[in-house]
This record gives sequence, structure tokens and C-alpha cells, in this order.
Amino acid sequence: MEPNKKEALDKKWNEIVLKALSDEEFKKKLVKDPISVMIENGLGLPEGCKAGETSTKTAGLQLPPNASDDIKEEAIWWRWRLEMTHDFGKDERKKSSLSSGGAPLIDMTPDM
Repeated sequence: MEPNKKEALDKKWNEIVLKALSDEEFKKKLVKDPISVMIENGLGLPEGCKAGETSTKTAGLQLPPNASDDIKEEAIWWRWRLEMTHDFGKDERKKSSLSSGGAPLIDMTPDM
């Protein structure tokens, strides 16, 4: 991936993270539907990729056939950010369970 492209993606991602840290409703939307929120905030999917859910119900991308190395590298960038939002959601669910007075939930989701 071109260094300028990565810098632009990182800048937009940092803006999204900062907004999530200061806006509880935005954070909830990001955890619930990360791909849509990321697109709405200026991040475009890698060329030819499709958004969807994995078999474990987490957000993911499907690469096009014969994807270039640049597209694969950008998809990896997205995967890391989607994993971050998934992990962020785990923290939110644990806090919610503890604040409801119930026993903490045991997270059986396999780590990616």
C-alpha cells in the first residue's frame, strides 16, 4: 500500500477512535456496525472488496478474485481495525454485565 494511502487511512481511523472515546452513542454504533460507521466517516472499502459478517458474527471483508497485493494489504489494514472494534465491544459488554449486577459474562469468542 502506498505510504500516503496508509497515512490517510490512519488519520481517518484516529479521528473515528477519538470520537468514540468522547461520544458514547457513536462508540455504541461503532461497536455494533463498524464497517458502516467507518464508511460513513470517510473510510472507503478496498477496491472490489465486499463487507459482511464472518461465521463468528464479526464484521469482515471478502477479497475479490485475483486481488492485487495493494488490495490485500489494505484489507489487512481493515481487518486489524475491525478486530480492534470487536475487542472494544467485548470490553463494553463486560462493563455492561458488571454494571447490571449480574455475574460477569464469560467470553467464549475465539480470539482472531
